[in-house]
Amino acid sequence: MTSVWIGFLMLGVTIVAHIFLVSLVLGLAVMAPIIEYWAYRTGDKELEAVAKDTLKYMAVSELAAGVWATWFTVALAGFWPQLTFIATDVLFYPLTIALFGVMLGIPLMAVYWYTWDTVSKKLHIAIGSFMALGAMLVPTGFNMIFAFLDDPVGMAGALHGNGWAVFANPLYPDFTFHRITAAISMAALAISAIYSLKASTGEKRYLKASKFGLYVGLPALLLASISGAAYALELDKYSPYVASSVLGPLSATSLSTYFHLYPAFVGFMGIVTLIWAASIFNVLHQAFDWAKKASSWVLLVSVLVGVPYGEVLNDLPRYPYMVITGTGGLPASLFINHWMDIPQVFAVAALAVGAVLMAAFSYMIYLVFVSKLPGNKVSGGE
Repeated sequence: MTSVWIGFLMLGVTIVAHIFLVSLVLGLAVMAPIIEYWAYRTGDKELEAVAKDTLKYMAVSELAAGVWATWFTVALAGFWPQLTFIATDVLFYPLTIALFGVMLGIPLMAVYWYTWDTVSKKLHIAIGSFMALGAMLVPTGFNMIFAFLDDPVGMAGALHGNGWAVFANPLYPDFTFHRITAAISMAALAISAIYSLKASTGEKRYLKASKFGLYVGLPALLLASISGAAYALELDKYSPYVASSVLGPLSATSLSTYFHLYPAFVGFMGIVTLIWAASIFNVLHQAFDWAKKASSWVLLVSVLVGVPYGEVLNDLPRYPYMVITGTGGLPASLFINHWMDIPQVFAVAALAVGAVLMAAFSYMIYLVFVSKLPGNKVSGGE
């Protein structure tokens, strides 16, 4: 029989990678038209160039996200066919919303790029806004899968023809709002940190873009922090097994769990604290037109680490269950592929290839975002 743990790990790695990239795409998709709108209102050509660069970064991230979407689909169908059935049958309506978002967002990304400076600014910003809407519909649909796995509300209704019953899940609204605001804050604060690093090399004109990233990122971070706390409280009420694993002594229900992730949760809170501290530090310094390299690096690394770290904390606590039902759940072994034995060496090799892919993408991001900063040398020249 295919190893349940290896199958769980394989699915988890692909989910974490895909969620990180999709969140980055979502945040950048929202930021590009916002920056362009503000540049249009103020007549700022330099800020408009930042909006166009943001779209370029989004395109690169979308390319990698598409690769991991395929990887995720293969892992889900290969290792977890019963789970695939639930996702495509019981959660048909939420998945339809997500797929509509994909069908709306990706074509409009191309339209948004190729119509730059060829149509009126108002029409172009409208195109970008619909692109951002498409990007937001993706987590609006897909997040139901994660809410359902933690609390399978509406399953009976959906199996009897009421596909909307799953939307009664109490975990879904706050979790979805948290995912969207966290993605926006990640992208906005990453943009702020990148342009602050550019400004720290002596190019003071980049401070304007860095400040704008903070103006958008900090309110989004506040909303993400509040909704994240609300989601944790709801997990404690509706999915105590997961809450006990993650929150440890902070959980109202003390249950014996497979993983004890409270130390990892404390580490996650430390990352969030670093994001807040570095952001506020940069706000205070940029008020005097200063750019600090150290705090900008801390901000950039912490915001890019925070989302995948949080996703691990959201998914790993379910094991050895796949679907949580309060204080217990349905074992993952019920959903594993029983018809075809997938040798463990194949799964390990796939994980190794995935690690290489993520390393290559990380290096590409480094080249695009960091090594071409003014004053930094890249291969072949400045």
